Amino acid sequence: MINASMVLCDRHFGGINYPVGGVGGIAVSLANGLVEKGSAIRYKANVTNVILENGKAVGVRLSNGKELFARTVISNATRWDTFGKLVKAEELPEEEKNFQKNYVKAPSFLSIHLGVKASVLPAGTDCHHFVLEDDWSNLEKPYGSIFLSIPTVLDPSLAPEGHHILHIFTTAGIEDWEGLPRKDYEQKKELVANEIIRRLENKLFPGLQDSIVLKEVGSPKTHRRFLARNDGTYGPMPRGKPKGLLAMPFNTTSIDGLYCVGDSCFPGQGVIAVAFSGVMCAHRVAADIDLEQRSPILDTGLLGVLRWLRTLA
Repeated sequence: MINASMVLCDRHFGGINYPVGGVGGIAVSLANGLVEKGSAIRYKANVTNVILENGKAVGVRLSNGKELFARTVISNATRWDTFGKLVKAEELPEEEKNFQKNYVKAPSFLSIHLGVKASVLPAGTDCHHFVLEDDWSNLEKPYGSIFLSIPTVLDPSLAPEGHHILHIFTTAGIEDWEGLPRKDYEQKKELVANEIIRRLENKLFPGLQDSIVLKEVGSPKTHRRFLARNDGTYGPMPRGKPKGLLAMPFNTTSIDGLYCVGDSCFPGQGVIAVAFSGVMCAHRVAADIDLEQRSPILDTGLLGVLRWLRTLA
């Protein structure tokens, strides 16, 4: 209900807004804002460890051996990467061991980016489509349903004149892609992508295959490699019957000075939910380092209740 209300408000309060120039502009704007506020962004800086001293997070260690120290450390990696890689398995708090018992990794995606001739899209084509051919039992199966976004319907400047961009994605597990020789892996990407395109061709856009001028395919391994997502996952799913979003971890952790943000935290997956998680984390950290007013008594009570809720997950 929490997620549904946020999505409803986002879709209907002031209408749907799309960033001209592509959604990458959001990340660029956020990065520029950080720099304008006095922050520094280190690119290609691979973090390998969270540095702990007396049980408190005091900094991070990079793959080149350099160490950076700070009053707080915030991880937007998946929960499995944060607790198991950045914080080593032997140092895991009991709360995180329980989390990994109660939650499993959500599947990843097969992503296809196409550049196509504009003539293949009928006039009035919508930006977003969801395709489930004829059997609801396929909804949650790998490759069972297809999501399609055509951003050039809203912003033609994203593609050369006379062309459109199609972003197609469908759920896929990394286990389908592991252990393949490079040649077999590339052949499988082509085979699965062509089947997805064929389904879209039959359902929506006749002649789609022949209209393609550019095609890029990413598997769950692609998401793992380039986005540093554990097994390409996009967040946690409860192993058993879910007890609600409030049983998910919030931004604080059992390690003093270490915070988490992103789709492994409340309120979960999706752009809106992750943005909300970021706002919550910013306020939590600001309060904890005395940049914002707080009530220690209320904070202690609230965090205690939240930890209790997580034991019910």
